[in-house]
Amino acid sequence: MGLGWHLRWRLSVLWALQWGITGSILTYLPLYFAEKDLTREQIGQLLAVSAVGLWLAPLIVGQVCDRWLATEKYLALAHFVGGVTLFSIPIATDVYQQTGENFSALTVLVGLFAAAYFPTIPLASSMTFRHLTNPDAQFGGVRIWGTVGWVLAGLSLSLWLGRDEAYMAFLRTFPSTMVRMEELRSAFSWMTEPSSSDCFRIAALLSFALSSFCVFLPATPPARKTSGAVAPLQTLSLFRKSSFSFLIGVSFVLAAVVPFYTLAVPEMLEARGYHSNWVPAVMTIGQVSEFPALLLLPFCLRRLGLKRTFACGMAAWLVRYAAFAVGSPEWLIITGIALHGVCHVFLIIVIQLYVDSQCPADLRASAQNLFAFLTMGIAMPLGFWFSGRLADWSADATTGQLDPRIFFTVPAGIVLLLLVVYMRWFRLFGETDSTAPGTPGSESAG
Repeated sequence: MGLGWHLRWRLSVLWALQWGITGSILTYLPLYFAEKDLTREQIGQLLAVSAVGLWLAPLIVGQVCDRWLATEKYLALAHFVGGVTLFSIPIATDVYQQTGENFSALTVLVGLFAAAYFPTIPLASSMTFRHLTNPDAQFGGVRIWGTVGWVLAGLSLSLWLGRDEAYMAFLRTFPSTMVRMEELRSAFSWMTEPSSSDCFRIAALLSFALSSFCVFLPATPPARKTSGAVAPLQTLSLFRKSSFSFLIGVSFVLAAVVPFYTLAVPEMLEARGYHSNWVPAVMTIGQVSEFPALLLLPFCLRRLGLKRTFACGMAAWLVRYAAFAVGSPEWLIITGIALHGVCHVFLIIVIQLYVDSQCPADLRASAQNLFAFLTMGIAMPLGFWFSGRLADWSADATTGQLDPRIFFTVPAGIVLLLLVVYMRWFRLFGETDSTAPGTPGSESAG
Protein backbone atom coordinates (compact mmCIF):
# COMPACT_ATOMS: atom_id res chain seq x y z
CA MET A 1 0.00 0.00 0.00
CA GLY A 2 1.42 3.40 -1.01
CA LEU A 3 1.73 6.50 1.12
CA GLY A 4 -1.22 8.83 0.52
CA TRP A 5 -0.60 12.46 -0.36
CA HIS A 6 -2.68 13.76 2.57
CA LEU A 7 -0.23 12.10 4.96
CA ARG A 8 2.94 12.53 2.92
CA TRP A 9 2.82 16.33 2.71
CA ARG A 10 2.20 16.78 6.42
CA LEU A 11 5.06 14.50 7.46
CA SER A 12 7.30 16.08 4.82
CA VAL A 13 6.70 19.60 6.15
CA LEU A 14 7.35 18.31 9.68
CA TRP A 15 10.78 17.05 8.66
CA ALA A 16 11.60 20.12 6.55
CA LEU A 17 10.97 22.47 9.47
CA GLN A 18 12.50 20.08 12.04
CA TRP A 19 15.87 19.97 10.28
CA GLY A 20 15.60 23.53 8.99
CA ILE A 21 16.00 24.65 12.61
CA THR A 22 19.22 22.67 12.93
CA GLY A 23 20.48 23.76 9.52
CA SER A 24 20.12 27.41 10.53
CA ILE A 25 22.48 27.18 13.48
CA LEU A 26 24.58 24.01 13.67
CA THR A 27 27.17 24.65 10.94
CA TYR A 28 27.57 28.31 11.93
CA LEU A 29 27.50 27.85 15.70
CA PRO A 30 31.25 27.30 16.35
CA LEU A 31 32.13 30.33 14.19
CA TYR A 32 29.49 32.48 15.89
CA PHE A 33 30.72 31.69 19.40
CA ALA A 34 34.36 32.15 18.31
CA GLU A 35 33.42 35.58 16.92
CA LYS A 36 31.99 36.39 20.35
CA ASP A 37 35.42 35.64 21.92
CA LEU A 38 34.54 32.28 23.46
CA THR A 39 37.42 29.80 23.72
CA ARG A 40 37.34 26.41 22.01
CA GLU A 41 36.92 24.78 25.41
CA GLN A 42 33.91 27.00 26.20
CA ILE A 43 32.40 26.22 22.79
CA GLY A 44 32.88 22.53 23.47
CA GLN A 45 31.19 22.96 26.86
CA LEU A 46 28.17 24.70 25.31
CA LEU A 47 27.81 22.07 22.62
CA ALA A 48 28.11 19.38 25.29
CA VAL A 49 25.42 21.06 27.40
CA SER A 50 23.16 21.13 24.36
CA ALA A 51 23.38 17.36 24.20
CA VAL A 52 22.75 16.97 27.93
CA GLY A 53 19.22 18.22 27.27
CA LEU A 54 18.47 14.75 25.97
CA TRP A 55 18.78 13.37 29.49
CA LEU A 56 15.14 14.34 29.90
CA ALA A 57 14.08 12.40 26.83
CA PRO A 58 13.83 8.77 27.97
CA LEU A 59 12.64 9.52 31.49
CA ILE A 60 10.03 12.19 30.76
CA VAL A 61 9.31 12.73 27.07
CA GLY A 62 9.00 9.06 26.17
CA GLN A 63 6.66 8.39 29.09
CA VAL A 64 4.54 11.45 28.29
CA CYS A 65 4.09 10.62 24.60
CA ASP A 66 3.75 6.86 25.02
CA ARG A 67 1.25 7.07 27.87
CA TRP A 68 -0.38 10.47 28.39
CA LEU A 69 -0.09 13.15 25.69
CA ALA A 70 -0.49 13.08 21.91
CA THR A 71 2.86 13.47 20.16
CA GLU A 72 1.75 16.40 17.98
CA LYS A 73 0.68 18.36 21.09
CA TYR A 74 4.02 17.80 22.77
CA LEU A 75 5.84 18.87 19.60
CA ALA A 76 3.84 22.11 19.48
CA LEU A 77 4.74 22.98 23.08
CA ALA A 78 8.41 21.99 22.76
CA HIS A 79 9.02 24.01 19.59
CA PHE A 80 7.36 27.09 21.09
CA VAL A 81 9.70 26.90 24.10
CA GLY A 82 12.61 26.28 21.73
CA GLY A 83 11.77 29.40 19.74
CA VAL A 84 11.74 31.57 22.87
CA THR A 85 15.16 30.30 23.99
CA LEU A 86 16.63 30.75 20.50
CA PHE A 87 15.71 34.43 20.60
CA SER A 88 17.33 34.71 24.05
CA ILE A 89 20.68 32.98 23.38
CA PRO A 90 22.30 35.79 21.31
CA ILE A 91 21.27 38.34 23.96
CA ALA A 92 23.03 36.32 26.66
CA THR A 93 26.05 35.85 24.39
CA ASP A 94 26.39 39.60 23.82
CA VAL A 95 26.15 40.23 27.57
CA TYR A 96 28.95 37.75 28.22
CA GLN A 97 31.13 39.24 25.45
CA GLN A 98 30.73 42.76 26.85
CA THR A 99 31.08 41.96 30.56
CA GLY A 100 32.93 38.65 30.73
CA GLU A 101 30.31 37.54 33.24
CA ASN A 102 27.18 35.37 33.35
CA PHE A 103 28.54 32.56 31.18
CA SER A 104 26.36 30.34 33.36
CA ALA A 105 23.23 32.15 32.07
CA LEU A 106 24.26 31.38 28.49
CA THR A 107 24.88 27.78 29.47
CA VAL A 108 21.41 27.50 31.03
CA LEU A 109 19.72 28.93 27.92
CA VAL A 110 21.57 26.52 25.64
CA GLY A 111 20.55 23.68 27.94
CA LEU A 112 16.90 24.80 27.91
CA PHE A 113 16.87 24.90 24.12
CA ALA A 114 18.40 21.44 24.01
CA ALA A 115 15.86 20.08 26.49
CA ALA A 116 13.06 21.47 24.33
CA TYR A 117 14.40 20.69 20.86
CA PHE A 118 16.49 17.54 20.81
CA PRO A 119 13.84 15.13 22.16
CA THR A 120 11.60 16.24 19.28
CA ILE A 121 13.93 14.55 16.76
CA PRO A 122 13.26 10.97 17.95
CA LEU A 123 9.61 11.92 18.50
CA ALA A 124 9.36 13.00 14.85
CA SER A 125 10.84 9.62 13.92
CA SER A 126 8.46 7.63 16.11
CA MET A 127 5.46 9.60 14.79
CA THR A 128 6.54 8.99 11.20
CA PHE A 129 7.15 5.27 11.74
CA ARG A 130 3.76 4.90 13.40
CA HIS A 131 1.89 6.28 10.38
CA LEU A 132 3.88 4.46 7.68
CA THR A 133 2.65 1.08 6.48
CA ASN A 134 6.14 0.05 5.29
CA PRO A 135 8.78 2.14 7.08
CA ASP A 136 11.78 0.49 5.39
CA ALA A 137 10.53 1.51 1.94
CA GLN A 138 8.64 4.73 2.77
CA PHE A 139 10.71 6.49 5.43
CA GLY A 140 13.41 7.75 3.06
CA GLY A 141 10.87 9.49 0.82
CA VAL A 142 9.55 11.45 3.81
CA ARG A 143 12.83 12.02 5.65
CA ILE A 144 14.45 13.45 2.51
CA TRP A 145 12.46 16.64 3.12
CA GLY A 146 14.45 17.11 6.30
CA THR A 147 17.51 17.34 4.07
CA VAL A 148 15.69 19.88 1.88
CA GLY A 149 14.91 21.95 4.97
CA TRP A 150 18.50 21.82 6.21
CA VAL A 151 19.94 22.81 2.80
CA LEU A 152 17.49 25.67 2.27
CA ALA A 153 18.10 27.00 5.78
CA GLY A 154 21.88 26.84 5.42
CA LEU A 155 21.87 28.48 1.98
CA SER A 156 19.41 31.15 3.12
CA LEU A 157 21.63 31.98 6.09
CA SER A 158 24.72 32.33 3.89
CA LEU A 159 22.87 34.42 1.30
CA TRP A 160 21.53 36.68 4.05
CA LEU A 161 24.85 37.12 5.86
CA GLY A 162 26.71 37.61 2.58
CA ARG A 163 23.96 39.46 0.75
CA ASP A 164 26.23 42.27 -0.47
CA GLU A 165 28.68 39.81 -2.03
CA ALA A 166 25.79 37.80 -3.47
CA TYR A 167 24.22 40.96 -4.89
CA MET A 168 27.42 42.05 -6.64
CA ALA A 169 28.04 38.54 -7.96
CA PHE A 170 24.52 38.46 -9.40
CA LEU A 171 25.02 41.82 -11.14
CA ARG A 172 28.33 40.68 -12.63
CA THR A 173 26.59 37.60 -14.01
CA PHE A 174 23.42 39.38 -15.18
CA PRO A 175 24.35 43.04 -15.79
CA SER A 176 21.12 43.70 -17.71
CA THR A 177 19.15 43.36 -14.46
CA MET A 178 20.95 46.21 -12.69
CA VAL A 179 18.09 48.72 -12.86
CA ARG A 180 15.51 46.22 -11.64
CA MET A 181 17.80 44.96 -8.86
CA GLU A 182 18.48 48.51 -7.66
CA GLU A 183 14.73 49.09 -7.47
CA LEU A 184 14.31 45.95 -5.40
CA ARG A 185 17.19 46.92 -3.15
CA SER A 186 15.62 50.32 -2.53
CA ALA A 187 12.25 48.72 -1.79
CA PHE A 188 13.84 46.57 0.92
CA SER A 189 16.13 49.25 2.33
CA TRP A 190 14.07 49.23 5.53
CA MET A 191 15.53 45.84 6.46
CA THR A 192 18.27 45.78 9.08
CA GLU A 193 21.86 44.93 8.23
CA PRO A 194 22.75 41.23 8.56
CA SER A 195 24.14 40.10 11.89
CA SER A 196 25.78 36.85 12.91
CA SER A 197 23.05 36.54 15.55
CA ASP A 198 20.50 36.18 12.76
CA CYS A 199 21.22 32.45 12.63
CA PHE A 200 19.35 32.14 15.94
CA ARG A 201 16.53 34.42 14.80
CA ILE A 202 15.99 32.40 11.62
CA ALA A 203 15.96 29.19 13.66
CA ALA A 204 13.50 30.75 16.14
CA LEU A 205 11.09 31.72 13.36
CA LEU A 206 11.24 28.19 11.97
CA SER A 207 10.63 26.82 15.46
CA PHE A 208 7.53 28.98 15.92
CA ALA A 209 6.36 27.97 12.43
CA LEU A 210 6.66 24.29 13.30
CA SER A 211 4.88 24.83 16.61
CA SER A 212 1.97 26.36 14.70
CA PHE A 213 2.04 23.69 11.99
CA CYS A 214 1.56 20.92 14.55
CA VAL A 215 -2.21 21.42 14.34
CA PHE A 216 -2.01 19.88 10.84
CA LEU A 217 0.03 16.83 11.87
CA PRO A 218 -1.71 13.44 11.92
CA ALA A 219 -3.26 12.65 15.29
CA THR A 220 -0.84 10.46 17.25
CA PRO A 221 -2.40 9.69 20.63
CA PRO A 222 -0.56 7.53 23.16
CA ALA A 223 -0.61 3.87 22.09
CA ARG A 224 -1.07 2.78 25.69
CA LYS A 225 -1.61 -0.76 26.83
CA THR A 226 -3.86 -1.76 29.67
CA SER A 227 -0.88 -2.18 31.96
CA GLY A 228 0.29 0.97 33.67
CA ALA A 229 3.98 0.14 33.50
CA VAL A 230 6.39 3.00 32.99
CA ALA A 231 7.25 2.95 29.29
CA PRO A 232 10.93 4.04 29.56
CA LEU A 233 11.61 1.24 32.05
CA GLN A 234 9.97 -1.32 29.78
CA THR A 235 12.34 -0.39 26.95
CA LEU A 236 15.27 -1.60 29.06
CA SER A 237 14.14 -5.16 28.35
CA LEU A 238 15.38 -4.66 24.77
CA PHE A 239 18.93 -4.93 26.07
CA ARG A 240 18.35 -8.61 26.80
CA LYS A 241 18.92 -9.15 23.08
CA SER A 242 22.66 -9.31 22.67
CA SER A 243 22.66 -8.00 19.10
CA PHE A 244 20.57 -5.00 20.19
CA SER A 245 22.98 -4.23 23.03
CA PHE A 246 26.00 -4.63 20.75
CA LEU A 247 24.59 -2.37 18.04
CA ILE A 248 23.61 0.33 20.54
CA GLY A 249 27.10 0.10 22.05
CA VAL A 250 28.72 0.60 18.66
CA SER A 251 26.39 3.54 17.98
CA PHE A 252 27.41 5.04 21.33
CA VAL A 253 31.09 5.08 20.40
CA LEU A 254 30.35 6.43 16.92
CA ALA A 255 28.26 9.23 18.42
CA ALA A 256 31.25 10.22 20.55
CA VAL A 257 33.39 10.89 17.46
CA VAL A 258 30.73 12.84 15.51
CA PRO A 259 31.49 16.11 17.40
CA PHE A 260 34.97 16.21 15.86
CA TYR A 261 33.25 17.03 12.55
CA THR A 262 30.81 19.57 14.00
CA LEU A 263 33.42 21.42 16.04
CA ALA A 264 36.38 21.61 13.67
CA VAL A 265 35.31 21.50 10.02
CA PRO A 266 33.78 25.04 9.94
CA GLU A 267 36.98 26.41 11.47
CA MET A 268 39.09 24.42 9.01
CA LEU A 269 37.14 25.86 6.06
CA GLU A 270 37.58 29.38 7.39
CA ALA A 271 41.33 28.79 7.79
CA ARG A 272 41.49 27.76 4.12
CA GLY A 273 40.07 31.10 2.99
CA TYR A 274 36.30 30.58 3.07
CA HIS A 275 34.53 33.59 4.55
CA SER A 276 32.58 32.69 7.68
CA ASN A 277 29.37 33.96 6.05
CA TRP A 278 29.64 31.29 3.36
CA VAL A 279 30.71 28.36 5.51
CA PRO A 280 27.07 27.25 6.09
CA ALA A 281 26.57 27.15 2.30
CA VAL A 282 29.68 25.01 1.82
CA MET A 283 28.61 22.69 4.63
CA THR A 284 25.27 22.07 2.91
CA ILE A 285 27.21 19.97 0.39
CA GLY A 286 27.01 17.29 3.07
CA GLN A 287 23.25 17.59 3.35
CA VAL A 288 22.78 17.53 -0.44
CA SER A 289 24.55 14.17 -0.47
CA GLU A 290 21.76 12.79 1.73
CA PHE A 291 19.43 12.79 -1.29
CA PRO A 292 21.12 9.89 -3.14
CA ALA A 293 21.89 8.14 0.17
CA LEU A 294 18.21 8.16 1.19
CA LEU A 295 17.15 6.93 -2.24
CA LEU A 296 19.72 4.11 -2.11
CA LEU A 297 18.90 3.06 1.46
CA PRO A 298 15.97 0.67 0.71
CA PHE A 299 18.00 -1.00 -2.06
CA CYS A 300 21.05 -1.42 0.19
CA LEU A 301 18.98 -2.86 3.04
CA ARG A 302 17.46 -5.42 0.68
CA ARG A 303 20.70 -6.39 -1.04
CA LEU A 304 23.29 -5.95 1.70
CA GLY A 305 21.29 -6.44 4.88
CA LEU A 306 21.57 -4.41 8.05
CA LYS A 307 25.10 -5.44 9.03
CA ARG A 308 26.85 -4.48 5.82
CA THR A 309 24.74 -1.35 5.27
CA PHE A 310 25.70 -0.16 8.75
CA ALA A 311 29.33 -1.05 8.03
CA CYS A 312 29.24 1.12 4.89
CA GLY A 313 28.26 4.07 7.07
CA MET A 314 31.14 3.38 9.46
CA ALA A 315 33.57 3.09 6.55
CA ALA A 316 32.37 6.47 5.25
CA TRP A 317 33.21 8.07 8.60
CA LEU A 318 36.68 6.50 8.46
CA VAL A 319 37.33 7.83 4.94
CA ARG A 320 36.09 11.34 5.75
CA TYR A 321 38.22 11.69 8.90
CA ALA A 322 41.25 10.34 7.02
CA ALA A 323 40.60 12.95 4.30
CA PHE A 324 40.39 15.74 6.87
CA ALA A 325 43.60 14.51 8.54
CA VAL A 326 45.46 14.70 5.21
CA GLY A 327 44.05 18.22 4.81
CA SER A 328 44.93 18.83 1.17
CA PRO A 329 44.24 19.19 -1.68
CA GLU A 330 41.03 21.13 -1.21
CA TRP A 331 38.90 18.66 -3.17
CA LEU A 332 39.73 16.03 -0.57
CA ILE A 333 38.17 18.15 2.18
CA ILE A 334 35.07 18.79 0.06
CA THR A 335 34.83 15.04 -0.58
CA GLY A 336 34.93 14.42 3.17
CA ILE A 337 32.05 16.86 3.63
CA ALA A 338 30.13 15.27 0.75
CA LEU A 339 30.32 11.87 2.45
CA HIS A 340 27.91 13.15 5.09
CA GLY A 341 24.94 11.55 3.32
CA VAL A 342 26.30 8.03 3.65
CA CYS A 343 27.69 8.79 7.13
CA HIS A 344 24.31 9.92 8.44
CA VAL A 345 21.78 7.85 6.52
CA PHE A 346 23.58 4.50 6.69
CA LEU A 347 24.16 4.86 10.43
CA ILE A 348 21.56 7.01 12.16
CA ILE A 349 18.54 6.21 10.03
CA VAL A 350 19.41 2.51 9.80
CA ILE A 351 19.65 2.23 13.58
CA GLN A 352 16.38 4.17 13.98
CA LEU A 353 14.65 1.71 11.66
CA TYR A 354 16.16 -1.17 13.60
CA VAL A 355 15.10 0.20 17.00
CA ASP A 356 11.57 0.77 15.69
CA SER A 357 11.39 -2.80 14.40
CA GLN A 358 12.26 -4.21 17.84
CA CYS A 359 9.52 -2.39 19.80
CA PRO A 360 5.78 -2.78 20.32
CA ALA A 361 3.77 0.25 19.23
CA ASP A 362 3.31 1.65 22.75
CA LEU A 363 7.06 1.78 23.42
CA ARG A 364 8.39 3.31 20.21
CA ALA A 365 8.61 6.91 21.39
CA SER A 366 10.41 5.78 24.55
CA ALA A 367 12.74 3.49 22.60
CA GLN A 368 13.70 6.21 20.12
CA ASN A 369 14.28 8.62 23.00
CA LEU A 370 16.35 6.02 24.85
CA PHE A 371 18.58 5.67 21.79
CA ALA A 372 18.82 9.47 21.51
CA PHE A 373 19.65 9.72 25.22
CA LEU A 374 22.52 7.25 24.97
CA THR A 375 24.01 8.67 21.77
CA MET A 376 23.23 12.40 21.75
CA GLY A 377 22.68 12.78 25.49
CA ILE A 378 25.76 10.97 26.83
CA ALA A 379 28.14 10.05 24.01
CA MET A 380 28.06 13.40 22.21
CA PRO A 381 28.71 15.53 25.32
CA LEU A 382 31.74 13.36 26.01
CA GLY A 383 32.79 13.79 22.39
CA PHE A 384 32.37 17.57 22.49
CA TRP A 385 34.32 17.82 25.73
CA PHE A 386 37.16 15.63 24.47
CA SER A 387 37.31 17.21 21.00
CA GLY A 388 37.36 20.70 22.52
CA ARG A 389 40.30 19.76 24.74
CA LEU A 390 42.08 18.05 21.84
CA ALA A 391 41.51 21.08 19.59
CA ASP A 392 43.17 23.38 22.12
CA TRP A 393 46.02 20.94 22.69
CA SER A 394 46.70 20.40 18.97
CA ALA A 395 46.45 24.09 17.98
CA ASP A 396 49.52 25.85 16.63
CA ALA A 397 51.22 27.75 19.45
CA THR A 398 51.90 30.77 17.21
CA THR A 399 48.77 31.13 15.07
CA GLY A 400 46.29 29.31 17.30
CA GLN A 401 44.98 27.43 14.27
CA LEU A 402 43.86 23.82 14.50
CA ASP A 403 46.29 21.12 13.30
CA PRO A 404 44.03 18.78 11.30
CA ARG A 405 46.65 16.04 11.08
CA ILE A 406 46.66 15.45 14.82
CA PHE A 407 43.04 16.36 15.47
CA PHE A 408 41.37 14.12 12.86
CA THR A 409 43.78 11.19 13.14
CA VAL A 410 42.34 10.42 16.58
CA PRO A 411 38.70 9.84 15.48
CA ALA A 412 39.90 8.06 12.32
CA GLY A 413 41.80 5.57 14.47
CA ILE A 414 38.80 5.06 16.77
CA VAL A 415 36.44 4.38 13.84
CA LEU A 416 38.92 1.97 12.23
CA LEU A 417 39.20 -0.06 15.44
CA LEU A 418 35.43 -0.02 15.91
CA LEU A 419 34.82 -1.16 12.33
CA VAL A 420 37.13 -4.14 12.81
CA VAL A 421 35.40 -5.11 16.07
CA TYR A 422 31.95 -4.70 14.50
CA MET A 423 32.68 -6.81 11.42
CA ARG A 424 34.32 -9.50 13.52
CA TRP A 425 31.78 -9.91 16.31
CA PHE A 426 28.39 -8.52 15.33
CA ARG A 427 25.83 -11.17 14.44
CA LEU A 428 22.13 -10.82 13.67
CA PHE A 429 20.60 -14.28 13.69
CA GLY A 430 17.74 -14.57 11.24
CA GLU A 431 19.21 -11.98 8.86
CA THR A 432 20.29 -13.00 5.37
CA ASP A 433 21.88 -10.80 2.75
CA SER A 434 18.46 -9.70 1.57
CA THR A 435 16.95 -9.00 4.96
CA ALA A 436 15.95 -5.49 5.96
CA PRO A 437 16.07 -4.42 9.60
CA GLY A 438 12.39 -4.84 10.07
CA THR A 439 12.59 -8.62 10.11
CA PRO A 440 15.14 -9.86 12.61
CA GLY A 441 14.52 -13.07 14.38
CA SER A 442 16.15 -14.33 17.53
CA GLU A 443 19.40 -12.48 17.94
CA SER A 444 22.76 -12.83 19.47
CA ALA A 445 26.21 -11.42 19.20
CA GLY A 446 28.87 -13.96 18.87
